[in-house]
Amino acid sequence: MKRFALIALGGALLAPTLAHAQRISPMQTGNFLRLCTRAAGATVCDAYITGMADAVSLSKINDRNEGDSSAPAGFCVPTSENGAAMRVKVLAWMKTNSEAMSKPVGESVFKALHDSYPCSVKK
Repeated sequence: MKRFALIALGGALLAPTLAHAQRISPMQTGNFLRLCTRAAGATVCDAYITGMADAVSLSKINDRNEGDSSAPAGFCVPTSENGAAMRVKVLAWMKTNSEAMSKPVGESVFKALHDSYPCSVKK
């Protein structure tokens, strides 16, 4: 009976840690790059990249429509930038970072946007 109680307690202690896991797309960067370099894939590619940019911008907002405006941004895309222009920069980053081809696409798109659209440092 003690063994069961210890196992149950251990499971309960691990549960909060597991609850913080986030879904990551299984698509690899190399497959995304191949999709995006096809004419028919440009729209899907633009949608994914702009969706990532939107998600990062909105990640500072909580369920009460409040956020921490002082939290550091992962990247700062100008409001004038469109999806096609972002795609050009992301694909260029992917082509020069071949080590990323087997990584999850979300990780690579985030890094590409981070490197392509740095935020100005406030002093």
